[in-house]
Amino acid sequence: MAWIVAELHFGSLFSYRIPNISPSFALTSPIPSPAAIRLALVDTAIKIDGRVESGIEIFELVKKLPMEIEPPERVVILKFFIKRLKPSKNQDSSFEESFGIREYCHFYGPMKVYLQAEEESKRLEQIFRHLRRLGTSDSLLSCRTMVRAEGPDPRLIAKLLHEVKPEAENFTRRPVVSLNEIREDACFSQVNPYEKGRGNPFAQKTYILPLQEIKRGENFVIYRIAPFSV
Repeated sequence: MAWIVAELHFGSLFSYRIPNISPSFALTSPIPSPAAIRLALVDTAIKIDGRVESGIEIFELVKKLPMEIEPPERVVILKFFIKRLKPSKNQDSSFEESFGIREYCHFYGPMKVYLQAEEESKRLEQIFRHLRRLGTSDSLLSCRTMVRAEGPDPRLIAKLLHEVKPEAENFTRRPVVSLNEIREDACFSQVNPYEKGRGNPFAQKTYILPLQEIKRGENFVIYRIAPFSV
C-alpha cells in the first residue's frame, strides 16, 4: 500500500485546544489531532465537488486509514491573556466581557502527515492539495503532496503513550497530550454540524511526541525535534 505524504505549511499562529480543557484556560496541543486532519479532508472534499455525498464517501474512507503525524523541526507555544466576549445570561442577544488564557502554536518548517491508502490514493492526494485549513479559521495553510512506497520514519512520528516503553526512551521534557481520534464505528451524521447524530464519534488517545523542550519563559515554550530511539 502506498503512502500519501502531505507537507502542511502553516501561514499563521494557530490553536488546537486539548480535549476537556476549559475554554477559559485553553491549552493547545503542539500538533493537531488526527480527527481534525481527517475531518478537514472530508470538509475539503465537499467544497471541491459541492456535494455532501462526496463528504460521506471520503469520511467512510479516511476514518479507517492508517495515519501518522511528524511534527516540524521546531514548535513554539505562546501563551496570551485575552479578553473574550461570551453570550450574556440574560434572555437578550447581548454579550458580556470575560477574560482567559489561550495558547497558540508557531511552526518552524512543515508538519508532515502520512496517510496509507491502496484505493483512492489519487483522489486523496487531490483533496490534500486543496486543503487550506484544519478545523478553525486561524489554522491557514498550504499543502504539498507526494506518493511513495515507503512510510514515515518511526523515530519521528507521534506515538501512542502505551506503545512506548519507559525504559527505552527518555521522557524528560517530551510533551504528552490527549488528542481526539475518530472511532471506526462513527457515522457521518455524528460529525456533520447540520445534523444531530447520537453518540460520541471521538475517542481520546494519549500521545507522546518526538519533541523535546529546549527553552521556557514566562509565556512561551520552545520545542525541537528529538527522534525516538526506535
